[in-house]
Amino acid sequence: MIQDINDNYDEANNITFHAEDIDNLKKLINKKWIEIASGDVVAHIQDEESILDALGKKPGTYYRDIIFALIQIRLPEEEAKRDWKEILKHKYTMSEKLERNIGIHVATLDYYTNIKKRMNTPTIVDAAAYADTASRSLLDDLTKAYNRYFFEEEFRRLFSFARAGGNGFALIMLDLDHFKIYNDLNGHIQGDIALTQTVQILHAVCSVRDTVTRYGGEEFAILLPDQGIQGALITAENIRRSIFDYRFVNEHCLPNQRLSVSLGVTSFRDDITGPLEMIEEADVALYRAKNGGRNMVKAFFKEPPPEPSAS
Repeated sequence: MIQDINDNYDEANNITFHAEDIDNLKKLINKKWIEIASGDVVAHIQDEESILDALGKKPGTYYRDIIFALIQIRLPEEEAKRDWKEILKHKYTMSEKLERNIGIHVATLDYYTNIKKRMNTPTIVDAAAYADTASRSLLDDLTKAYNRYFFEEEFRRLFSFARAGGNGFALIMLDLDHFKIYNDLNGHIQGDIALTQTVQILHAVCSVRDTVTRYGGEEFAILLPDQGIQGALITAENIRRSIFDYRFVNEHCLPNQRLSVSLGVTSFRDDITGPLEMIEEADVALYRAKNGGRNMVKAFFKEPPPEPSAS
């Protein structure tokens, strides 16, 4: 993989890496789809449509994933498509002049360094090692949910978009009830298994567009794009019910004999000053659910201003 080590490059291009980006990168590496599509693997040349079908990807992400896999930058699909075509032409031109096959990685490095001049200090890194490192930087090691760093980045992105007039979003904060008791009585290994099973339930209930995060310990946070408070409450209730109905090992040792979850829900409003305020609102709602008896969902509704007193 070709990587630009200019620290400001990713920030300047507003690049955000997602877990799906890393998964696609691993597929492209393991299957050698880039080498096949570029003609490097001559005995197995395939047209790009067949490769797209084999990857099972939707239109609109194919070329940007190729460029991402090659040089670790995220481009819009149309720009990535144009660059890919130009890189192939450049590869064949170089190969003809040098009278030997110039690999797609070398051609890409030369194209972005000397033709397009988008890379200042490029270096070569192992793509598989990069994919593993990038995956660890986005995901919680234990549960494979997104980690708190990614949550905060995605939260800021959604909040800025909503503040600029885009679609709103909702936030769910949830906490496993009496989990310390469960962990102490069953041991940390079984506790870790319960946390992993909880994330599996969250992924099963939530939409693929939602961001499921391990916020810390037994607390989780979920971002729901394009959702208002009512839709988020439905999702939260489905989560509560699904976790309560699941049979965790030795959950009978808990005070209510079940491992349950309490949830707090809020959504974006124009009067919210920043992401931290939304988190505080969800925490307040979660606190109310805990104090109300646990195993319940509470929403944060801002109280209306008091009526002016009669003069």
